[in-house]
Formats: sequence, structure tokens, C-alpha cells
Amino acid sequence: MPVAHALLARHSPDFVAAWRSVYCDVYRWRRHGRFAVVPSLAGRPVFAYLPGLGCSDLEAAEARELASGMGRRAYSIRALAVPAGPPAAGAPAVLRIDLKAFGRSRAAIWERALKGVARTGVRRARKAGLEVAEEAGDGPLGAFLALLSAVLDRHGAPMMPASLFRGLVDAVDARLLIVRDIDGKPVAGLLWMLDGALAWVPWWAARRDTAAGDLLVWAFVEEALGSGADVVDLGRSPVGSGPYRFKRKFGAVPVPVLWLPEGRAAPYRRYALASALWRALPNIATDAVGPRLCRYLADY
Repeated sequence: MPVAHALLARHSPDFVAAWRSVYCDVYRWRRHGRFAVVPSLAGRPVFAYLPGLGCSDLEAAEARELASGMGRRAYSIRALAVPAGPPAAGAPAVLRIDLKAFGRSRAAIWERALKGVARTGVRRARKAGLEVAEEAGDGPLGAFLALLSAVLDRHGAPMMPASLFRGLVDAVDARLLIVRDIDGKPVAGLLWMLDGALAWVPWWAARRDTAAGDLLVWAFVEEALGSGADVVDLGRSPVGSGPYRFKRKFGAVPVPVLWLPEGRAAPYRRYALASALWRALPNIATDAVGPRLCRYLADY
């Protein structure tokens, strides 16, 4: 499946360095060259390049060269790869929209990139009285983190510490979109980051009983356009999953992620049992343990 060259845009070295610094400071990870050394609860530490990022500043060839020097160490390296064919079900991919391919025109993206079901969802949200705006400060960030924690809990995943988000907001160009209902209550949120011409969203969250998700993503696309971005990155998802299908509604194209060593490329299956057990725990336990557990998850 051909992919436009623009969709292979990588993160900048400055962005990667800032990201690594925040993660290492918050989780108290030591550094080894360009790697963060992530302790493990079950074995050897993992040399991670880089936790949390869907891809990195590496080309595929650079990633393989870096991996070749790791010897017997456990490691995790991600980079974007030029697809050799249709993406395999379950394989990791980032989903991106090439804004320049539509002349950076809001109208063209609305009509030609978005599928009808996405446009209908945006209209439904607006009809329901939902409004979206960029917000800043501890209050909106706290509201977003509460929404994100609820979503992660539903999916059997631990919530990261609030200090991680505060650190990233201070270290990079991070912006917060909040969707509020007719009563002003936050029902969805999205934290996105501008890295040169790349607009990337690592985290978003929406209540299931609202139509906020479509409105939230469309607002992000509009904000990215207004900020001068050429590429919108809606984040990494397993091919064929629910989040993958949702992002495809907006015309996002899957770009495969090279994940080295190859055996690490299926964290969704590796963590399936742990996720099921996590969902069975009471919230009081997951809220207390989750942020501490994240320190030991190199692929999270």
C-alpha cells in the first residue's frame, strides 16, 4: 500500500530529547546514551527508545543499526517503516492525515478526507449542544486526566502519574482541547503536541454516553491546520481494532511501526491477561497502584 512521503515524518531530535527527559525525571529512570533504562518487575531491565512515543526520530535503517549494537540487553525501539504491503491485522500502526494533500483546506478535508459517518457524528455532537475549546491550567488538565483515567480503567490499563502530564505540558508545545456538554461539564478531552509540521495526539478520552469523540477529533484537525501543521498523527493502534477503525473515519492512513526486537511488536496480546485482571480490581486499588506500576512498563 503506497504511503505519501509526508506521512513518514519523524519527531524532531529536540522533541525526543525533551520527551525522554520528562519520562526519566518522573519515573526516576537512569539513562544509557539515547536509551531510558526501564526496570522490570519480572526480569532484566529494558533499554527503551522511547517509552510512550508512537514512533521516534529514527528511520527504520537507523533503528536496526541501533538495535544491532544492543548485544544481549533487553531493548525496545520503534520507528516508522515504509509499508511493503497491506497492514497485517493486529500489527502496530500510526494513523496519519496528510493535510498538504488536501491543500491544507478545511473544506477539502471535511468533504474528501472525512467519511460520512464522521461528518454525521460532528453534526450530532453540535446538535446536542456540545462545545469544544482549547483550555489551559490545572483545572482543565485535572478534568482531562479524570476522563482519561476512566477510559484506561475500562480498557484494563493503568493511569500514568499526573506529574508526567504536567512535565510534558511544561517541556513541549502541548495543547489541551476539552469538550463540554450543555451544562458546562467536561465530557471529552484531548492532549495534543506540535512538533514542527507534525501535530500528534498521544492521549484522548471521551465518555461513552456522548457524541463527543467525533467533534473532538475534528476540532484537533482544525487546530492543527491553524497551527501550521502539515501532518496530523492520531496515534498508534493495532490494525483492525476499534480505535483503528475510528481513526480511519477521518481519512487517516495507517503507517506501519517497526518495533524491535520483532517479538515486542505485540504488546496488546502480551498484556491481554494482565488487562483482564486489572479490570477486575476495585478502583481504589488501581488508582493507588497504577501510577507506580507504569514505572515498570517499557512498552506503555
